[in-house]
Amino acid sequence: MTIQTITFHKRSTGKTGQVLASPQIEAKLAKVERLYAEYHGVKLGRGKLYNIVLDASREAKAEVGGYIQYTTQAVAGIILENMHRELGKAVRRKNRDTVGIEVGSFKIDNLRSLARNSRGKVYDANGKRVLKGKVA
Repeated sequence: MTIQTITFHKRSTGKTGQVLASPQIEAKLAKVERLYAEYHGVKLGRGKLYNIVLDASREAKAEVGGYIQYTTQAVAGIILENMHRELGKAVRRKNRDTVGIEVGSFKIDNLRSLARNSRGKVYDANGKRVLKGKVA
């Protein structure tokens, strides 16, 4: 008799747990991250994506009510599906124009704005340290 191995989805807490509420959402995010890196050459900033999804979810919850975790999961799925579709088209066509999505009244004009920020100390062209994390 063999022991069967069982895997299950463990939900995180905080922003991550609210957005990545199911294995399907995590799988879709992995696909979007791969396409994003292929198209833009930089990694997708998950924190920025989480903030956008949660803002849209709070807006939807205010309009219709319900529980935020269910609303967030649905909104994340819709946004990720649209991002996957638009990035896939752009990668296949080798198109280097700006890529954006629009879902109802929700709009992201340029998905490049969701790129991960640089980490560590940032210096300007003169070698001085920039405290705000942006190079002029």
